[in-house]
Formats: sequence, structure tokens, C-alpha cells
Amino acid sequence: MPPRVLVVDKTSSTRDTISELLGDHASEVVWSTREGAFAQLRNALAAGLPFDVVLLDCEPVPTPTLVRDLGSIGGSARVVLVATAGEGIALANRCGAADVVTRPLSTPELVFRVARPSPNLERGDKRRPRKSDVLIGSGSWIKELYDRIAMVAATDVTVAIFGESGTGKELVARTIHNSSPRHDAPFVVVNCAAIPEALLEDELFGHVRGAFTDATRDREGLLAAAHTGTLFLDEIGELPMALQAKLLRVLQSQEFRRIGDDTDRRVDVRIITATNRDLDQLVARGSFRQDLYYRINVFPMHLPPLRERPEDIGLLVHHFVQKYRARLGKVIDAVSPTALARFAAYEFPGNVRELENKIHQAMVIAQGPMIEDADVALPPVTARGGMRVDVARPFREVKQEAIDQFERSYLTELLDLHRGNLAQAARAAGMDRKNLWALVERHGLDRERFKKP
Repeated sequence: MPPRVLVVDKTSSTRDTISELLGDHASEVVWSTREGAFAQLRNALAAGLPFDVVLLDCEPVPTPTLVRDLGSIGGSARVVLVATAGEGIALANRCGAADVVTRPLSTPELVFRVARPSPNLERGDKRRPRKSDVLIGSGSWIKELYDRIAMVAATDVTVAIFGESGTGKELVARTIHNSSPRHDAPFVVVNCAAIPEALLEDELFGHVRGAFTDATRDREGLLAAAHTGTLFLDEIGELPMALQAKLLRVLQSQEFRRIGDDTDRRVDVRIITATNRDLDQLVARGSFRQDLYYRINVFPMHLPPLRERPEDIGLLVHHFVQKYRARLGKVIDAVSPTALARFAAYEFPGNVRELENKIHQAMVIAQGPMIEDADVALPPVTARGGMRVDVARPFREVKQEAIDQFERSYLTELLDLHRGNLAQAARAAGMDRKNLWALVERHGLDRERFKKP
């Protein structure tokens, strides 16, 4: 049966928005202020119609006591926070909320976090959200992604996630795991490209004492460590052919054998794979087993690169600013319009991972409460539209502006790399130190900003 939802917010119009977004996925949506919420919860419980979910607005910031009381007085209702993308998870963890939905609100996320029943979990499950369990985006792609996660999370079907590096494949895999009946069991990550081929078999399957010269004791592999949970095989396209056959056996029979052992062992594990390579081409070239490809590609999911969803850049920028400002000890709460335009115009070949890196870098450099254009180390030319040229202005003026932008970006990257050391920077750039100093002065860059302990 769809859940009954109590919306706790300052304005009643929020109830109308949430009711419209949830539609038939909620049996009833009721509104209350914080002051009246406890009476609403008690009355509903006394009438035998308790609320299943309390949607609590994060303005003002809720206390752990408030969240606990809303849940207990409501008969173990799940308290779900409504917050901005950047602050929600950290706040939910601090105050003990069951989950969080992010603004701007969308039907797929509301249904996924509020209305979709958790498989094999009794009502009132209080597991806290994890930082990895939030996917940030807007538009049709995020709706389709949430829909597919909702379809597959409750099952043990093998999932194959495809996408370029930095698009968030591990994030999706963790979300599937955290939303599944296995959420309390281990989530084990194996990067098939990062472990040398000679060690990968031992890492995955383990060994018995005496299997080789240095095997002085039995060792459990990562497959055994993931028992009852999820094994995430990142960069599956890099898995050597010999190990592909062994992985196929695990998928077919849930059995494996440690190196040097003479008996098989059973394992209860769900496998999720990810790759940035075209497995069809690898199969055609004979470097990836076709039978394994069929086994892992039962439920494929494709993540779009950031250049195909530039409308998400603003949300992601805000999220990363919130994520890093406490760590850096800086009071940065905004990005200037020109700086945001720089981020929006760049194509980010490294996708979300590169955007996060650039935001982190800009926050290190920024001196005020806002990230300015000069703090953003991005090239002036992008693959999406080339250099932005205003042909209504004089040629020399536009040319000089492009040169200035390039020089500022180059100098910022250079000084950051060499921690503000002008002599090292000049040598690396192949410039005379005095000329480099004059250029730094002309662009108003403070070398002290780049010096790191």
C-alpha cells in the first residue's frame, strides 16, 4: 500500500507540490507546521492510520531531538529531510534522519526515497543515508536512472554500468547496493585496472598456505570478503582472460577456488560491473569473453558524460562548494556569475570528477566569500563551442581579452603547481624570471595564495 506522508514545512503550498509529484505513489499527503506536527502524528496513530514518512524541511536546521521525536511519536515513521544537494547528507547524518531528498524536487527521487517500499525491511527502518547514496542531476536522464535503480535494487540481478571515466559509475553501484536487501552487508570495490595482473587473482580469490613461496598462511580474497554483500568490479574490461573464466564460474555457480586449494567454496554475492570501454569491440577483437559479456550484461545502465547534461553543472558546483568549505576552513558560499559561466562553458573531458577537482582547486585559491573568475583554472577554449567570440566588438579588443584569459589561466595553474615558487615556475615555463614576475604582477595574482604547507 502506498505510504501516508506528513509534510512538515512553513508553507502549505509545499504539500501541494509534493502531492502532485508523488501522485498515486502516496495514499495521502498531509501538511503541518513543526509546532503542530506532534499533534498530527499522535492523532493519526490513535486513529490507527499512522504516517509512514515524515518529510521535514531543513529550514530552520532540525536538531537530533526533533528528528528522533518525530519518528517515535509517529509510531516509527521514517523521517526524511528536504534539503539542498550540498548540505542534505551531512545534515541527515548529524541529526539521525532516515534519508534525504534534494531540491529541486523531482518525482523520480521522491518516489525512490519516500514512496518506494524497502524490500525485506520492516516499516521504521532507520538506516542512515551515506554520502555516496545521493545522485545529483536534473532532466530526463536522472529520472530514467532512478527508475532503473528502483527496478533492479530489490533483485540480485547482475548489473553492468557503462560510462566515461568520472561520470559516477561507482556512485550508482553504491546506490544500488545501499537500496537493496544487502545494504547492511559489505560493499567491496575491486579496480581491475589498478591491480597488477600477477596479483589480481590472489586479491580476488585468495590463497591457501603453501600455494607459493610467500604464502605462509591462508588468505581470504575480496570475493570472500563480499560474502552476503556486493562485489563491484570496476574497469571490468581490463580483467585478464584467465580470470575472466574464473569470474564466469562464480556467476554461473556461485563457487570459486582459492589459489592452491583443492576444494571449491560457495559464496553468496551480488556482482556489479563497470567499464568505460566498448565491450562489444573487445569481444570482437577476442580480448573479452563473449559468454562472460552475456553474463554481466543482464541489466545494462548507461551514464551520460557531463558535456551532454550541462544543466547539471550549477547543481554540482553548489554541491562541491558545500562539501569542501568545511574541510578547507573557508567561508565560501557562492560562485560569481562569470566564474559559473566559465564552468558552464567548459566541456570537462574528465566529467564530474574533473569538475570536483576544479572546484576544490578554486576554493583553495579563493580569498573571499565567493569563487571569482580569476580563481577558476580552466582554458578559454572548449570543444563544445570553441572560443567564445563577440564579432560585434573590435578585433584587437577581443584578441587581447582572449590572450589575457589564457595568460591568467596558465599562470594560475603554473603557480599552483609550483606552490608559488617563482624560480621553479619560470624554469618550467621556459621564461625569464623577471618577465614572469611582471606577468604575474600585471594580472594581479598574489603568490602567497598558492603557497601550501
